[in-house]
Amino acid sequence: MRGAGQVLCTEGDPAEQLIVLLDGRVRAGRVSAEGKEVVLAVEEAPVAFDKTALLVDGPHRATRTAMTAVEVAYLPRSAVLELLAAEPSVAARLLRTLAATVRDLDERLTDAAVRDVPSRVATWLVRRSATGRVPLHAGQAGLGAEIGATRVSVNRALRGFERRGLIEIRAGEVVVLDPRALARLAALPAPDPAT
Repeated sequence: MRGAGQVLCTEGDPAEQLIVLLDGRVRAGRVSAEGKEVVLAVEEAPVAFDKTALLVDGPHRATRTAMTAVEVAYLPRSAVLELLAAEPSVAARLLRTLAATVRDLDERLTDAAVRDVPSRVATWLVRRSATGRVPLHAGQAGLGAEIGATRVSVNRALRGFERRGLIEIRAGEVVVLDPRALARLAALPAPDPAT
């Protein structure tokens, strides 16, 4: 068990182990050329970090810092590679996970290039609003980092949605009041109220 604030891995260090987050929440960040941390994502258990770096014998692509108390397992690279060679079902699962990651990154890159900030914010909210409440674990700056926007432009979009009655902004979270209207802004299929 590790406490909040502890660093699990550092950007640029060799990825010699697969890090598996069993419990808790972690912030993935990188340091900009100006020395400022840019939040790439907030990840919740269960999740494994830097699978590609482990497979290609590369460095960690981000610094991961515990946001809460976390439980973590470290699996040596050699053990992971042996397991993949011995168990085709594990290798297939890893391929599906990597493909989903590539698809997500491709969508985020495309969104950042061709969609305005309000539609990106709406998409981010719709994809996370299954319960109607969307936590902002890394704040509006973290949301902005995930979608390729500034905190100011994210705040402007959220305030616009709130004025229109689509959401309610609370401390540390956004409550989605009108998921269908938000989905239209995001140009996504509306969530099914039965699910």
